[in-house]
Amino acid sequence: MKIKQKSSDAENAIVDGFSNDEIQPFSIESPQRINQNYRSRTHGWEWLILISTLFVAIGSLVVLKFNDGSATSSTVNSLDSEQDVIDSSILEKYDDMKNYNDDDGIYYDKIDGGDNHDAEQNTVIDNNVPHQVVTKSDGVMYETIDKIYHDSSHFTQGLTYSRTSDRLFESNGLYRKSTICQLNPNTGVIIKCTHMDDQYFAEGMQVYGGQNDDPNDEKLIQITWKKRKGFIYNATTLERIQEFDFSTTNNEGWGICVDEMNNEFIVSDGSNYLHFWDVDTLEEKRRIEVKKLDGSALFEINELEFVNGKVLANIWYEDVLVVIDPVSGLCESEYDFSKIWPSFERSKSRADVFNGISISKDDGIIYVTGKKWDRMFKVILNDF
Repeated sequence: MKIKQKSSDAENAIVDGFSNDEIQPFSIESPQRINQNYRSRTHGWEWLILISTLFVAIGSLVVLKFNDGSATSSTVNSLDSEQDVIDSSILEKYDDMKNYNDDDGIYYDKIDGGDNHDAEQNTVIDNNVPHQVVTKSDGVMYETIDKIYHDSSHFTQGLTYSRTSDRLFESNGLYRKSTICQLNPNTGVIIKCTHMDDQYFAEGMQVYGGQNDDPNDEKLIQITWKKRKGFIYNATTLERIQEFDFSTTNNEGWGICVDEMNNEFIVSDGSNYLHFWDVDTLEEKRRIEVKKLDGSALFEINELEFVNGKVLANIWYEDVLVVIDPVSGLCESEYDFSKIWPSFERSKSRADVFNGISISKDDGIIYVTGKKWDRMFKVILNDF
């Protein structure tokens, strides 16, 4: 699959997921639009290339159907000037496409002006990149699937869903008012709550465990704000079964999620760091600094959720969800949620900040809500 990139800042390729020997002739299904924000980030992109009805650039999502009948969904991760992966046989199907160049068999779709400094390159496919770059300037980049009830007295600090028990759990803060609750995931209605000691200000919470799909084995881990104290509960009964001490960069607890594959809890504390704890020992294994797309440090990282190998995070007092790579610490995307319930409207109800993220029973659909909100939403993030 050959492209010509009109850019002065060509990148070297790293092939991850396919070798030259493994690549067979393929066709492309389900073409997706390219995220145009990548152009504004790199300051060097002046053209996007259209091949076989697909806008191809870093971040493009493609579905490849191989001759042996297999298929895979992949994302273009980088561009390479040395590899030679070309399939021109399918181009003849698209003679009606504009700006076809008979000399090199490439479709061009000019989206912006620029110099004609060419760098001939090839696409490289990487199965490990799940989404395209999204920024706040894109506006609304999510679909609202449903709106359900949320108790407006709940100062939401942590939201977490169990596919084993089909229960939604919530950790609610404030001194003398902190609770942990089970919620009906379809209606948002409270099933039951347990109050915490008055000295604790509840923060993030994560459900985990459930060996052999047994909900009776599930646990909840919860952290508190300034006491450096955490608790583990039976997720079915909400009975406390363990307490532990912890430390972080700021020696506070804000958000927590779990990477089950690597057996790690990921913890935020309002600083620009994420902390990685061993699930079994609760010992810190490492910490990474989180940086924005412009390279500056990202602070006030709050509630967390682990989805598709990435960390989704609320940022305190901002109506955004950010996507963080847990290996590099790079904030790869930033979703604007300022319009889901605008602050000037919710202030009339004395609702507080946007906070609370959780997976749901359906892949790709997440719950979002806020502190003292009377509503909770199910949404799909576009280009994720």
